[in-house]
Amino acid sequence: MGRAVNKMKMGLYARVSTHDQQTLALQQEAMVAYARQRGGSIVMTVEEVGSGVSERLKRDALMRAARRRDLDVVVVWRLDRWGRSLADLVNTLQELQQLGVGFISLTPLRKGHSRCWTVCRC
Repeated sequence: MGRAVNKMKMGLYARVSTHDQQTLALQQEAMVAYARQRGGSIVMTVEEVGSGVSERLKRDALMRAARRRDLDVVVVWRLDRWGRSLADLVNTLQELQQLGVGFISLTPLRKGHSRCWTVCRC
């Protein structure tokens, strides 16, 4: 008898500013394709529309799921979609790392960087 293989539980986070709503579908498609390619199980999908400085209540719900260990990894389309500020970015990435929850950004911020940026145990 074969062992059951546990799929990696993934939380997907997409965010657009009010001026950039056309990329929401692009972000979601890329993250879903990544999850499927990796054989992951999408357990939570979050979409937010708003400026970078406003509260991100839906992202906070994703962080609560990470704290409950409902997620193994958080996937974002690009790193700047996640953090409200550099301090917020560093703090949330450190918290995810301490929780043992991975973080994957699919798109580099600039040309010439690796395709996928990962802070992950996966």
